Amino acid sequence: MVCPKCFAEIPDVSAFCMECGSRIREDTLDPLYAEGSDREVYPELARANLLRMQGKYDEAVEVCRRILGRFPSNETVHALLGDIYADQGKLEDAIQWYELLAELAPGNVRYTAKLHQLRALHAAQVAPPPPAPAPEVKPAKPKVFAYTLFAMLALILVVAAFVAGARMNAPRESAVSPAPREQATLAPTAPTGSERVPPPTLAEPTPPAPAPSPTSPSAFAGMSAAEANLAQKLSHRLNGAPVWCAFEPNTNRWHARIRIQSGVLSKTRVLQEALALARAFYEFYPNAPNVGIAVIAPSANGDDVLIFAGELSPQQAGLDPKSLSEQQAQALLQQLQAWWNPTISFQG
Repeated sequence: MVCPKCFAEIPDVSAFCMECGSRIREDTLDPLYAEGSDREVYPELARANLLRMQGKYDEAVEVCRRILGRFPSNETVHALLGDIYADQGKLEDAIQWYELLAELAPGNVRYTAKLHQLRALHAAQVAPPPPAPAPEVKPAKPKVFAYTLFAMLALILVVAAFVAGARMNAPRESAVSPAPREQATLAPTAPTGSERVPPPTLAEPTPPAPAPSPTSPSAFAGMSAAEANLAQKLSHRLNGAPVWCAFEPNTNRWHARIRIQSGVLSKTRVLQEALALARAFYEFYPNAPNVGIAVIAPSANGDDVLIFAGELSPQQAGLDPKSLSEQQAQALLQQLQAWWNPTISFQG
């Protein structure tokens, strides 16, 4: 019997190639044979997975690379390497390993679904976070009292100068050209009500325009008008929480992200935020098959860090996040294909 990939001669009863590790038979009942050459390297695979669980990622990668030196087409090693890099947050490396795995096993639905999930997580990770809200600028209060006092002093000085000038010019005019007794002097008439001119008033300073709110479209840099419009609507439904949206035209899928402002960081709390965002999304897009949800939170140094990413269907989003019990949260965690940041210590 000849291997169809490396053309090496192998026994007729073999389920995998001993040279390249490719799967030869699909009808075997042995689950280890069904994974290709896993029977041959099972102890090494178990050791690599144990090192991964202990957080010794470099040693686990080294063990996997030694296995690939003997069996380059071993599917389990490719999947384990992708999971090791995904646990470290190195999503680009994880995507490369799962792309190779998809080429080795194009008919495996589980590998294809994991590859789509990693791509969605990477798209949410590299997206720019929503900008911080601009500080509110309070308009300066006009100093009405100071302006009024200044106007009164100016008016007093003008009246005093006018009276002093009139007194100085009165003797000169009487000596040069005395007025006849018959000539009547016209007293200035007081202006009527329609002719009265209102006293000048001080114009109050115009207050500056208010700063844009965090939910206005201008505050979401890097998004299109449609994405910013949806983000604004979702933020309004979620009591003003910062929301970011992106649309993938290649896959015709939406992604949405929300930022946890404060509170106890537990997996139940994160699920509540994710459910609330997904539930608000499906109110606008009820026919969407699923939506990618990401949750970020501020770290100790003030930067935002991604803590959760996954896909939620309309059925899963039907749960009420306000009344989500621990039993419902545990059941949802078991059926939800999601990524949790391994560097975060969740409470509860």
